[in-house]
Amino acid sequence: MNEDPRGRRHTTEVLIDFVAGGEDPLTRAMTPEPALITMRGDIEGQVFRLRQGRQLIGRRPECDIRLRERAVSGVHAEIIRSQNGVMIRDLASTNGTLVNGARVESAPLMQGNLVRIGTCVFKYVDSLLDVEFTESLHEKGITDALTGAYNKSYMAARLNYALDGVSDAHPVSVIAFDYDDFKRINDEQGHAAGDHALRACTQLVRNTCVREGDLMARIGGDEFAIVCVDTPLSGASSIADEVRRCIAESSFGVTASFGVCAATAPETPDVLLARADALLYRAKHGGRNRVIAE
Repeated sequence: MNEDPRGRRHTTEVLIDFVAGGEDPLTRAMTPEPALITMRGDIEGQVFRLRQGRQLIGRRPECDIRLRERAVSGVHAEIIRSQNGVMIRDLASTNGTLVNGARVESAPLMQGNLVRIGTCVFKYVDSLLDVEFTESLHEKGITDALTGAYNKSYMAARLNYALDGVSDAHPVSVIAFDYDDFKRINDEQGHAAGDHALRACTQLVRNTCVREGDLMARIGGDEFAIVCVDTPLSGASSIADEVRRCIAESSFGVTASFGVCAATAPETPDVLLARADALLYRAKHGGRNRVIAE
């Protein structure tokens, strides 16, 4: 299998596997499934399937398609899907809504149309094959190939969204953890054994400890983070201890150390992650296989 220098598979190979593994591609290509695909914006390649009825686009948390760019109005535009097709309508936004480069107040969307909202650009598609393939490709681009956890760049993008609405009533917590003396497995049993243990431990944690709505990502060699939205420090600390016990009681012969912190006021993902990381290393130096939360 050919890979690019960063280890990612070429789009053609993904398409071959995708088509080979599903039902008749012609049937899926002819099946309507309207969606907007992010071509330029916070998370490129993200697919927004358009359900029947009205969906709002804008910066406010209540918007169905939420964007972070400052050029986007709070409630910028709306998408209306009906039996007659899909329409986009500008909602008196500051910078306007453009379809194929032309500013519109209201316009029908057709296959291949480019929609610009502020500085974000979307491609409109109406084919189940296009939607499913793009979702498959996007999932590969945001996932760590070895462990199946999300990758660091995707976690940072989602954490940015979460921190936009942070407050005392809506805290955002981060759990950072790192396996203790993981190098020993690689040295004594080989890297294949180390990879297996890392992959299996990650799957165990995701399946047993990570709640729906939380996001677990691999952020380094054997370092991971879990983002917990609407979760105070005490709740995240309890989750971290559950993960710690899950790993320590597993059959893989490893333990992990944890740092947990919470944000109740705006701060950047880098600052929040750095705080969690510093606490993690305090746990390491304090004896390992423990949780420090502050």
